[in-house]
Amino acid sequence: MLDWFACLLAPRLPSLLEFAAGPLPEPAAAPELAARASAAHDAALALPFHPRGQTDPYKLLMGMGCRDLVTREADQHPDTAGRTPNYDGLPFEPVEIPLGEGRPVLTGQRSTGAPGAPVVLVVHGLFDSHVSGYVVELAESLRRMGFHVLALDLRDHGRLRGRPPPLSLGLEEGRDLFLAARTLARAEGCSVGLLGLSYGAHCAVRAAYEASAAGEPEVLRGGVMAICGPLDVREALLAFDDSARLPRPRGLQQRAVFAGLLSTMGRHLSLRLGEAGQRGRRGELYQRYVRDVVMPRLPGTPEQMHDFLGLARSARAGITDQIRVPTLLLHPLDDPLVPVQHLRAALAAADGNPWVAGRELPAGGHVGLPAVDPEGTLALLGTWFGLLRDG
Repeated sequence: MLDWFACLLAPRLPSLLEFAAGPLPEPAAAPELAARASAAHDAALALPFHPRGQTDPYKLLMGMGCRDLVTREADQHPDTAGRTPNYDGLPFEPVEIPLGEGRPVLTGQRSTGAPGAPVVLVVHGLFDSHVSGYVVELAESLRRMGFHVLALDLRDHGRLRGRPPPLSLGLEEGRDLFLAARTLARAEGCSVGLLGLSYGAHCAVRAAYEASAAGEPEVLRGGVMAICGPLDVREALLAFDDSARLPRPRGLQQRAVFAGLLSTMGRHLSLRLGEAGQRGRRGELYQRYVRDVVMPRLPGTPEQMHDFLGLARSARAGITDQIRVPTLLLHPLDDPLVPVQHLRAALAAADGNPWVAGRELPAGGHVGLPAVDPEGTLALLGTWFGLLRDG
């Protein structure tokens, strides 16, 4: 009841589907992937992005949460997760992508684009799914641009909620996405791109690394765009357990929104701990979840917590400096949940790798870019994936 009352006070955010995208640019002319990546980086970094309307990051969180209130609650329970009918009336249909022995069959929704059209995979944030409102809007926007789109669930999310194999903080999810992209590239014979949001952005960067490490960067030649990714997983876990490490909200309303968000995320995590027969004090929920639930279910992972988190980090040497896939990291300066330092750490670890570029945006909160500048967001998507599509 309190959530519903709070939502009466939430700002109305514009839907990305209220805005028309401009025409796609011609594909980058250079046949070499490195030259195409350079052209796409230059174009995406030069695009205007002008915040307008609602830019308070906490009001953005409140508005987005209230707009998706029913879906987010449904996504926590295995019998309802990933089943909210948010694609009704849109030209999407259910899809399953088998990845092989020991790996999940990825589930989601697929647009019915023209044969040979470029494919873009869209991946949700933590505790969300392929039916989350912001995912549906981005998927439909990309479809309207002419892309073939698949919105997919990650492990223990959406229709995979409560089903093995377990969540692994990107260690295995990145390879899941790479294998899904490889399956599609072979079946469709076209470029495949990847749009990751929040936790999905971290997993998308890991997919770029997996494709590169496997010697198959061409699988993701359609490019990877990662928005608001918690690329330093260790810092993200510490911050969720100790909110003093996050930007401090100002004023009563911001503090109330922030406290409500952390409480909701803690409730979702406690539900998963309870399913595994574990309990944890509020101050150590996330670290306990990884130590007592995730690590024991992943054979071959290090026994020490810091070793596991070190492997899971994208923002470290040996990950971003080894990527050979066109990769663009986007992060608003005012993100209150995953601070922009995650982007900066990843770029520092990339050590000048020309395949990886990042852009700090003036506003957008956490995954709120479409609400802050819808036209700018559509231009970023169309330019990046448009230039990298096959000619």
